[in-house]
Amino acid sequence: MNELNTARITQALPKPTLLDLLLEQKKLIIGIILIIAVTAGGVFFWIQKTKADEEKASLALSKAVTWIETGDSVKAVKGLKEIVSGYGSTTSGNMARLYLGTIYYNLNRPDDALAMYKAFSSGNKDLQASALAGAAACDVRKKGFTAAAESYEKASATAENESLKAMYLNKAAENDIEAGKPDKAARLLEQIIKSWPGTSSAAVAQRTMWRLSGQGIQTVTP
Repeated sequence: MNELNTARITQALPKPTLLDLLLEQKKLIIGIILIIAVTAGGVFFWIQKTKADEEKASLALSKAVTWIETGDSVKAVKGLKEIVSGYGSTTSGNMARLYLGTIYYNLNRPDDALAMYKAFSSGNKDLQASALAGAAACDVRKKGFTAAAESYEKASATAENESLKAMYLNKAAENDIEAGKPDKAARLLEQIIKSWPGTSSAAVAQRTMWRLSGQGIQTVTP
C-alpha cells in the first residue's frame, strides 16, 4: 500500500523543467563557461602576442639584413642571434636561422651553421630545400660526404623548383662519388638526364657520366 501511494505521489509531482535542470547543474555550467572564457582569452592574448612579436622580429630582421648587405658580419650575427633567441617561434625568427646559418658557413663555422640549418622549418618547400642544401654544404666542409649526399637528395625531393631539384641531385651525385659510391652516383646522374633533358644540370650530369665511364664505372647513358 505504501508503495502504491508513493507511486501515485511521484506521478502527481510536476516534471522538472529545463530551467530546473539548469539550476541543479548551475555550478558545473558556470565552471564550463569560465573555462571557455579563460581559454578564449588565452587564445586571443596568444594571437595578439604572436602578432606583436612578429612585428618586432620583422623590424629587427630588416636591420640585420642591412648589416649583411654592408658586410658587417659582427653586427649581423649579434642581431640575428637576438632574433632567434627572443622571437624564434615567429616567421621572421625562423628566417633569421637561415640567414645566420649562411653567415656561419661563410665564416667557416660549419657546426654552428649546421645547427641553424637543421633548426629551420618552413612550409615553403624551396626554402626548406635550401636549408637542407645548406646542411649538406656544411657536411661537405667537414668531409662528411655520405651525409652530404643524403641531405642533397632530400633537398632535391623537397624542392618544387625543377632547376633546384636537378641541381641538388647533381650535388648528391658528386658527394656519392667522393664517398666512394660511384654506382649510386651513376643512377642519380641517369635520373637527372632522363628527368630534365636539355637543361644545364643534364649537361653537367652527362659530362660526369662520361668521366665515370672512362674510369670503368658501368653507366646506362653512353
